[in-house]
Amino acid sequence: FGTSRRGVGASVISARQSTEAMAASASRECASSFTGIPRNSDMELASDAALLMSDESEAPSPTAWQRFRRPVVTIGLALVGLAVVAVLRAGPLRGNVSSGAAAMGVASVLAEAPTSCAALEGNCLTSKCCAAGGEDGYQCFKKNDFWAACLESCEPGVHKGEKHGTYDQYGKFHLDKWSCQALGNRSEPGCVAYGKSQGSCLGQQKRCVWKDDKCQEGCWTFGTPDACGAIDRCAWDGATCEDACWTHFDEDKCTAHSKCMWNNEKCIPACSTFWSKDACPHESGCVWDQPDPAKAAACVRDPCAAPGEDCSSSKCCSAERGAADMTCFKKDKTYATCRPSCDSEAGDSKGWACEALGNRSLIPTGCAWAGKSCAKEGLCCNIGFNCLVKDETFVGCVQTVQKSTWFAKKLPLPAGWDGKFVGAGRTEYQVPAAAEGAPVAGTSLYCFMAFLPDSPEVQLMEVAKHNKASIFACDGSDVFHSWKSTKGAWDTGEATLTNTDVFINVWDQVRKAGHYTNFEWTVKVDADALLLPDRLKAHLAALRPPANRAIYIKNNGMDKGLGNNGFLGAVEVFSRVATQTYFDNAEGCHTTLGINAGEDGFFKSCMDALGVGFMTDAQLFNPDFSPGICNNQQRAAFHPLKQAVNWQCCLDIVNGKPHNVVYGNCDLGYSLDFLK
Repeated sequence: FGTSRRGVGASVISARQSTEAMAASASRECASSFTGIPRNSDMELASDAALLMSDESEAPSPTAWQRFRRPVVTIGLALVGLAVVAVLRAGPLRGNVSSGAAAMGVASVLAEAPTSCAALEGNCLTSKCCAAGGEDGYQCFKKNDFWAACLESCEPGVHKGEKHGTYDQYGKFHLDKWSCQALGNRSEPGCVAYGKSQGSCLGQQKRCVWKDDKCQEGCWTFGTPDACGAIDRCAWDGATCEDACWTHFDEDKCTAHSKCMWNNEKCIPACSTFWSKDACPHESGCVWDQPDPAKAAACVRDPCAAPGEDCSSSKCCSAERGAADMTCFKKDKTYATCRPSCDSEAGDSKGWACEALGNRSLIPTGCAWAGKSCAKEGLCCNIGFNCLVKDETFVGCVQTVQKSTWFAKKLPLPAGWDGKFVGAGRTEYQVPAAAEGAPVAGTSLYCFMAFLPDSPEVQLMEVAKHNKASIFACDGSDVFHSWKSTKGAWDTGEATLTNTDVFINVWDQVRKAGHYTNFEWTVKVDADALLLPDRLKAHLAALRPPANRAIYIKNNGMDKGLGNNGFLGAVEVFSRVATQTYFDNAEGCHTTLGINAGEDGFFKSCMDALGVGFMTDAQLFNPDFSPGICNNQQRAAFHPLKQAVNWQCCLDIVNGKPHNVVYGNCDLGYSLDFLK
């Protein structure tokens, strides 16, 4: 019901012609072997290519809902072998067939569908009739035993532009000649012949309509998909040819057709007419979704708005169509749209009502979790999992490889799984620096610390607070309580605290506080780490992270076994989008990753699963117990500093006040009287 050719396959007719061309080529191969006549491969391959190209160019592209007709083509292909056998008895050895022609009797195999009169230049060998058209109508003229076409007139002999023909017994190629024998009767004139007035046009009401001040054939007169598809104002609906959606300028007339929908004051093809995820047009308000788990995913109408669309009625924003992490904000009584934020006092939203209509749209994972259906996404979140077919009723994420830092072990499919591959699983990936001139993320920092009450961490927090250093020197900061953790290990065997459950709770407190939303980066800092915010800002600026991207920072250049593949938990740095992505999808990580690998192992795996990319700052910090390392001016943080004296000593050294450090212990030279 529209003129869009987006994401659709070849029509029955064009596919049939291509099939016939392939059959012709196959028949010549067989005939060569039977007769002993050598095949001039270069000439005939070129001729075959010309045939296929001309067929593709001549055959009109179908509309999206014609793809269900492809099984007809499949049946035709299955019968080609029978046609080729019959061809060997049909006449002289053929070098090729005429433009758009049926080859060597294949047309008769495919002619089991009901015949209709052919359009101009269409094959009329079987139907022997032409659709009405032209000033004087069209006549079906025979070229040879394998092709006839509807033309206004025909001169016997070789036609201009002819590229196809036969080989004689000496291998010489002869162009096809038209016999121009008339088959059947000449068709009625086209509606254009009655175009002098609206009255004379409507006198032919059984087949003509008056549109755009012209007398034209009504779409219903085109009885085949190819004839219908050749007319821009018409579209094939699977059974008949109807007016294309765009020709309706009234909402009621538009929605009266099941294949059309009214969108932004226009009549366009309905979402249901697009049969693949790639073809499903977001710009038309469509999304690929699986609202019913018992049914296959499909292209459906999006109930929510994209940026720039009016969301006054829906009061929701579409994550799938570019409005992830946005809220529907009201401008005035007549308009509202999806925005990341709204300030009635400043910026491009100055003067807006800025009333939030509905909730913020969540950032989607874009993937399916372990054990869940992946029919919609075609992608699994978890590393080592693939999206595979189980049976006719389920496509899901199943583990196929057991991966660790050191090895990858292939796993057998579970019993009863078909195993057909649909999509892969995610893995880590690096985000490249922003291109020259492209937007770069800012460097504002929201930092937080969690400390264990009644532990040495209390004094470490007090030293940082007294000096207005570490997290207290960030643009925004918070302090939270934690509880005691136990020991665990990464998959490398290195010991780590199994504090995942502790920090899941702490991160939930960060979410509830909501302060992170006002800053570009969220930084988690351990109490025994000294962060230098100004240096971190300089490091981030040097990386040139792209703006509005989900990014985490690999923070060390250690051996991947000792450094948790570049991500240690003492200082964790996440972009605001990465932080929000975690908050919107945390449950999937909690459920599928567990809490036994330590906080840093959990968060790295979670970020990778959520599609958050990394950038590497190998000089952010490297673990060292001695405050003497604080002389290193390249580092943006130092860890672990377990004693308040050593923490203060490190800060003094950074600030240019030297101290004597022996075997990791600092002679501070003064007491920390402010500590209780």
